[in-house]
Amino acid sequence: MAVPFLTTSTAQYDDADQDFGAAFTSIFDIPPKAPILSSSPLPNVSSRTAGDSLNASSTSAAAGDDDDETARPTLPQTPEEVHQYQLLKSKRMAERRERAKEIIAKHRPEPGQLHRMSPEEIRLVYGNAVKEDPALEKQNHKWLRGLGNSGYYYGSHVPNFLAPVDEYYDPWAQGYRMLGGYIDCDHSKENNRGGSHDNRNGGDQNENKCSRWMMWAAYVNPNYNGGGRDEYFQYQNGNGNGDYYDEENQSGVSTLDCHSPNTEWQLIGVYRQEFYQFIEQISKHLWAIDDYEYVVALAGLAYMTDADCMGLGYDKQGNFLYAGVMPYTGGNFQMQLYQDSSCLIPDTSSGMTYDDFGLTNNLDLGDKYDGSLTDDALSTLYNYWSAAQEYTLELLNEVYNEYKYCTLCMDYPTYQDGYFIGDSGTDDDDLINQCWKFHSHDSYTCETDCISLGNAQGSILQVNYAGRSYGTSWDGSGNTGGTTVYDHYAKGYTNNSSKESNFEKFKANAYLTFNGVLFIATFLAFAVARGSRTDSSDKSRSLLSREERKKSRSASNSKKSSSRSKSARGKAASSSGHSRSSSKKKRVLGLAR
Repeated sequence: MAVPFLTTSTAQYDDADQDFGAAFTSIFDIPPKAPILSSSPLPNVSSRTAGDSLNASSTSAAAGDDDDETARPTLPQTPEEVHQYQLLKSKRMAERRERAKEIIAKHRPEPGQLHRMSPEEIRLVYGNAVKEDPALEKQNHKWLRGLGNSGYYYGSHVPNFLAPVDEYYDPWAQGYRMLGGYIDCDHSKENNRGGSHDNRNGGDQNENKCSRWMMWAAYVNPNYNGGGRDEYFQYQNGNGNGDYYDEENQSGVSTLDCHSPNTEWQLIGVYRQEFYQFIEQISKHLWAIDDYEYVVALAGLAYMTDADCMGLGYDKQGNFLYAGVMPYTGGNFQMQLYQDSSCLIPDTSSGMTYDDFGLTNNLDLGDKYDGSLTDDALSTLYNYWSAAQEYTLELLNEVYNEYKYCTLCMDYPTYQDGYFIGDSGTDDDDLINQCWKFHSHDSYTCETDCISLGNAQGSILQVNYAGRSYGTSWDGSGNTGGTTVYDHYAKGYTNNSSKESNFEKFKANAYLTFNGVLFIATFLAFAVARGSRTDSSDKSRSLLSREERKKSRSASNSKKSSSRSKSARGKAASSSGHSRSSSKKKRVLGLAR
């Protein structure tokens, strides 16, 4: 099976932003269990009803580090209190990052000294860890959290519709795509012993909240030829390896189409990750400090916060309102007002939106910003920031739309909080495996019940799993969208519609062959029928041979000629008699006169 390069001695640094392993071959690669098919209807959110947990006054202590704990505001709270609390969280985030860097600088292992753990070694480590720490809450046990979900270490069967787990996959052969968010009241972030690594205290202000998760899928390219990124993207300026260039299609030899229903990419598994954390991880590693996308992502994250459900204040009727992320169709999401402390019952009577509570904030490019941007540049970025902070999160949805399409796991180029890692962010040693980032920051296996939950809520995109199609169709499900790719280096969408998969080529060839055979068969049938008509009468088939018919026609023609001759003589005689009769009549009339 695929196992990590990391051992327990290095896994304790999973808070670090730098990637230790190049390949997405962690133990989280183990796919979900075989689907559990049930005829009973699935709930739209969870098995717990909203009425079970309506408690507007409940509060909970911050769940952060023992030496850095800040109490959450007590409900109800003012916008000023919310803003102050967010500032304190930002400060804690910066402090944690600095501590993580110090630890990594002192204890970062040498890759050459690491060894791949065998399945037996992992089973032993997992068993000992569970005995000592049943909840796997200790820092050096966090990497083991996903093993229990997989079922592999209890002898379960790996479904044959998923990619084999006993093979090593090159990082450039791996891709992912965002399926969309969903709400789950039975699996909270705290129950999964997770949460945002940068926001471990969270922003949730009640213990009855229902968690927001982002669902994503991982794939592997079985046709990978070892060409790295050049296998998927080639440029006219010659920037690329010609060995992996398709002259006929003028592009790379492989297609990033794992989002297409007809793809040849194999599904590794479907996973769920804390909603805020998924959005945040992409923002940290894929854009420059002055990129429009980077600023929109930071603004959206700051505006929606990492809270699953937070209290805001009262409407004009005196009803207390809550707010949380609401996933909806097409893999999109927005900030929604709710009536209950679980953020399940949307508010439809107040006439208010999230924007009415004045929770916007000022431009903040993060702790890494070096102050090098001009005032004009900052003014432009501030306009981006302000435009992004509105309840529909339209710009944030637009920016993350590209990740609904098949995306390589390797970030190219790679950034860290707005700046290149290395000189250009494109050297092999500087690249970050985004799929590994997702896994190391609290991703969990999403099994059939999880996928069905997102499907029932209508908020996830189409995904094929265990021979069934879940989610709603979208642009990527069609023939044109199925070949759409976003090039993060060139910063734009491309469409490899001229590149056909082997399956598509097979279908096209089969169609042409079938039509060719049909044409030949039709032509032969027509030729035979025409020859038959030449040898037969239009009304009935003759019983005489061709020679006999020829003699018969000769005799018939002779008779007809003789008959015509007699008829002509008869007519001539009749004409002569008629003439004589007329002459006699004239003479009689003359005598009478």
